[in-house]
Amino acid sequence: MIDWINGDVFGFAVERKEIGRPGGKPYYPLAPDGTGRLHTTEGSTVAGAFAALADTRDAPHVIIGERRIIQCRPLNVQAAALHGGPVNCNKGPIQIEMVACSKQELWLPEPGTLEPVVAFIAWCSANLGIPLAVPYDWPDDLADCSRPLAAHNSRRQRFEADWPSIPKGWYMHLETGWQGPTWHWDCGAIQRSEMIQRARGFIVPGQ
Repeated sequence: MIDWINGDVFGFAVERKEIGRPGGKPYYPLAPDGTGRLHTTEGSTVAGAFAALADTRDAPHVIIGERRIIQCRPLNVQAAALHGGPVNCNKGPIQIEMVACSKQELWLPEPGTLEPVVAFIAWCSANLGIPLAVPYDWPDDLADCSRPLAAHNSRRQRFEADWPSIPKGWYMHLETGWQGPTWHWDCGAIQRSEMIQRARGFIVPGQ
């Protein structure tokens, strides 16, 4: 499996800025499971996101914003943007932190984040086998999802009930299972289906 991306992702350069584990501990090998996780940084800059994540060592595989892709961990090791027990499948998903703030009404990131995120999702489909799919066909507007989002909502319950036989594709943090003392609800009502449709435009049939 690919570790560090050399070159670009559909025209977006990839910068290597590693965030290791606390105390320089070795990484856990990644067991690919055909899924990815979308997170939001709840901030407006790449520099701010990197500083905060480096301080806590809560590293994703990539931070994306300002038309930049910052790779923080090799793709063949565990990222740390999720916490909790095995139901969080910490060793399986590719994790993206998007420089954006989540909303509970339909939204998309601004172009400097959206465009490289879409390109990276397409790249993961072509190179890592993550399907361009919304799990369970969940609607973007969260009409099916119980409130509050920052709780053990109905999507999380479905995820846990089906674990480990969950559908492949791109999940949000708010759909991932048990998370310990706190619950995050990123990415809210992001237009994930629109993002995945745009990602399909990067893929050449037969490649």
